[in-house]
Amino acid sequence: MASSKPAHGPVTIKDIAAALGISHTTVSRALNDHPKLSDDTKARVRQAAQELGYVLNASGRVLRGGASPLVGLVIPDIQNDFYSAIAKRLAERCRDAGFQMVLAITEDDPQAECGEVQALIQARAAGIVITPSPAPLPRTVELLAGTPALQLIRSVATLATDVVAMDDAGAAHAAAAHLLSLGHRRIGYVGGYGRIKPGRDRLRGFVRAHAEAGLEPDPDLVVQVPPRQEFGAEAMRRLLAARQRPTAVVIGSSELTIVALAVIREHGLSIPADISVVGYGDPKWYELTTPSLTAIRLPIDALAASTAELLFARIGAQARPGDPAPAPRKIRIRPELIARGSAVPRR
Repeated sequence: MASSKPAHGPVTIKDIAAALGISHTTVSRALNDHPKLSDDTKARVRQAAQELGYVLNASGRVLRGGASPLVGLVIPDIQNDFYSAIAKRLAERCRDAGFQMVLAITEDDPQAECGEVQALIQARAAGIVITPSPAPLPRTVELLAGTPALQLIRSVATLATDVVAMDDAGAAHAAAAHLLSLGHRRIGYVGGYGRIKPGRDRLRGFVRAHAEAGLEPDPDLVVQVPPRQEFGAEAMRRLLAARQRPTAVVIGSSELTIVALAVIREHGLSIPADISVVGYGDPKWYELTTPSLTAIRLPIDALAASTAELLFARIGAQARPGDPAPAPRKIRIRPELIARGSAVPRR
């Protein structure tokens, strides 16, 4: 297939069809991710569209359906390494598909969240990805019900959307099981509070690992707080002030990991000689600490890819009002435990 653009102007669906020797209806369906087409056909059409320079027309396809080429990403925090990383990956996916991603920060404030969602709806966003606050306002739920939307990382039952999340219980289970296998029995846990589903799931995985070893965590060594650094610092101080200090700790949030390490040093303790640590998330600086940090590596690329795939399918489905809407899907991707020098056998 020739990869040069037609001389007559912008590339059209008919140009792609002629280059591939297939019908323009098949091309249209492939670009809209029609479920009855094979993955091979969709891949061939998308590759041809990219080579011929059809990206702008893909956005125009959305405009003709009454929406703009905007995709909203509504998240609680951008200073968190995880959210900034996934925002970057998702923006790249949107750009490759002919969309422009718009970022909105809520700080987990339901009122701010509602305002951001309403602004995106008013801007005729083609779709919205949201990490919802623990209790979105009814108006937010109502607004999202009328547009292609997806919940990322967190999910609430009031929103009937696709969900892309991590296997948070499996991640915390792997962290605790690793420390138990090293002989630790007094293991502390500092994680996000139970108002958000990841907080509940991570604690559940931590407890399950102990149960499988015939143990129960010491309730005095389990602290759940809002995932903000100021709360994490106080939680870690509480663990270290316990009558019997833990020999190891699992940190169930990337934002809390930073302050937990600072508090351990603040108390004059050495990692791992005095306390073993498993952190959450895996930014590059984890490898640069002394010792390097054992951590739960989050599947950023897989999360972004699944999010983009599901959201673009929803956007395409809305552009085909005659087709039945697919049922909401839930995808959970398991993080990976990376063993390094901060967790060693109990002395």
